[in-house]
Amino acid sequence: MKAEQVNPFLRSAVETFKTMVNIAVKPGTPYLRQEVSTPDISGIINISGDIKGTFAMTYPAATAIKICSKFLKEEIREMNADVIDCIGELTNIVTGFAKQELKSMIFSISLPSVVQNQAGISAGVPVICVPFESDIGCFIIEASYES
Repeated sequence: MKAEQVNPFLRSAVETFKTMVNIAVKPGTPYLRQEVSTPDISGIINISGDIKGTFAMTYPAATAIKICSKFLKEEIREMNADVIDCIGELTNIVTGFAKQELKSMIFSISLPSVVQNQAGISAGVPVICVPFESDIGCFIIEASYES
């Protein structure tokens, strides 16, 4: 896993949240995941081609609800179908913008899937995690690439 393959996703997340959600998000220090967690909700994209792997954005429920309220410009009070759709759409947007930056590589991205109370990326593969902070909560970007 190379920084030049992960960094476009991080830059895309910062820009997407700034322009589309009107939230400033700040990436923290990357770390290698030691154990699988079960976040409240995760948006997941599979990647195939020159890059093979999985990209996930994982959130606590409270953060996901607040982010989606701002993105949809309506107050959401609980986890519901709108939040699930919103997390999938944000994952798709972040991945799509990152793909533009990686145009020298040939790869495809899947449609986003959204899971609740499950690992964004399952066990058995190295996963780089980058925590993000904002005024309305935190989330984690996870990325795993096959060599």
